[in-house]
Amino acid sequence: QGSGVTCEVMLLIVQQGLEKATYTSLCLPDDIWHRGVVHLPSYRYRDDAMSLWEAIERWDEGLGGSCFISGIVAFYYGEDVAVSGDAKLQAWVVDIFTNGFLGRTSSGIPSSLRTVAELSKFLTMVVFSCSAQHAAVNNGQYDLGAFLPNAPSSMCHPLPAEKGKAFLQHFLNPVPQVDNTANILVALILLSSRLSGHLLLGQYLEERFTEVEPHWLMRAFRGQLEEIWDRIEERNHWAKLRYNYMNLLETKNSISE
Repeated sequence: QGSGVTCEVMLLIVQQGLEKATYTSLCLPDDIWHRGVVHLPSYRYRDDAMSLWEAIERWDEGLGGSCFISGIVAFYYGEDVAVSGDAKLQAWVVDIFTNGFLGRTSSGIPSSLRTVAELSKFLTMVVFSCSAQHAAVNNGQYDLGAFLPNAPSSMCHPLPAEKGKAFLQHFLNPVPQVDNTANILVALILLSSRLSGHLLLGQYLEERFTEVEPHWLMRAFRGQLEEIWDRIEERNHWAKLRYNYMNLLETKNSISE
């Protein structure tokens, strides 16, 4: 109701968005390079997101070797042949490719994983998308959308199409009515609010592993996250405009939490 479209049209919009999703866009380092913003100054999203991506995936000699995803994959698989020979793992990847991305080879989404490096990158993409990337997109929705002309949920009239012939009322007419606006604002507040009881990135209450190595890797991961949080807090303390959407106190462990 607040969006001004039917459920059928909303599904069509989602479908069109999915058709544009690619593996490159989901893998942060590739996406940053593809969009040409590697060296863009003061790009806080890139800076914080890359710190988190590297903490999730990276190999850190200073910590005695691999960390978190790469460490866990190396511990359980070790060699490429173990990855390519894992039938359940391959079936999981095929399921994602077939049902999640409709078997579109143009998406670049892998339909199989053959090496330890490929598996580490794929798992990093999953963890990052469900935690840090979700926080970056979700946590700022109210800040962006509370002023409705920034992101109107629906348009009641067409926008002015000719230069020099538009007045204030021509811009006000398309803005949603008050009741629709109120509904959208409530949704934005709920989506952007910090809810109690959820798990933050790096918190794993369910015992999935019994070996010592994975537990050590998780503790090292949490230590890296604390360092990232300190850097973000220090930067925001001196910044004229804070960027806080991937602060670790705002980044949930999963979109299901």
